[in-house]
Amino acid sequence: MAKKHKAPRIPVDEDSLPLGLSLGELLGKDAPPGAVPPEEKAPLPEPSRPSRPLPGRVILARETRGRGGKTVTAVTFREGNPSDPAELARSLRTDLGCGGAYEEDEGRILLQGDQIERGAEWFTRRGVKVTRGTGGRR
Repeated sequence: MAKKHKAPRIPVDEDSLPLGLSLGELLGKDAPPGAVPPEEKAPLPEPSRPSRPLPGRVILARETRGRGGKTVTAVTFREGNPSDPAELARSLRTDLGCGGAYEEDEGRILLQGDQIERGAEWFTRRGVKVTRGTGGRR
């Protein structure tokens, strides 16, 4: 058997580094005296909120008819409509962790699954009156 040849070791002392800089100096963490610190990132702007984000009252109803046995929660608006219902639907989907969509022709939001309790809690925390419906549009 032939003897394996070892690869030469790479020196890591500061004098032998290429360009004479350490990784920390390149990343701006171990900056030498007199070095310019890296630019700080500007904070992200706050997302814009509509002037009237939520309606005065909502009705939450469970529906199953015409959906192959699947349950959806319908959110209908009373006492005023939100200024941006599509954005409200997006916020609901994100915060409740479910799917859903805004139906423009019907003027309501559909959430996948039985989300009545969680939706009621979400709206109540934001000061909206909630009525739990019986699912009038089946």
